[in-house]
Amino acid sequence: MTKKPNHWSVLRYLIYFTQVGVSVVTPPILCCFAALWLKRRFALGNGTVIIGIVLGIAVAACSLRDFLRLTERKARESERKEKWH
Repeated sequence: MTKKPNHWSVLRYLIYFTQVGVSVVTPPILCCFAALWLKRRFALGNGTVIIGIVLGIAVAACSLRDFLRLTERKARESERKEKWH
């Protein structure tokens, strides 16, 4: 018995790829802009920008970690379903 190709899975993976891209790129950019704004608005030092960049990278790393955990869990669930069918 041959398995039919699932065209929706391609779309699902494209959505996942887009989601992880936005989740990883957006936090460092937003934190950097926020740090630059705080520096100009309140006349803070360059440490503010460094803290903003580090914070943005940390948030991006956490988002990537959560996404990879979700992907791993879905792969295990899919493997279990295939095993039982």
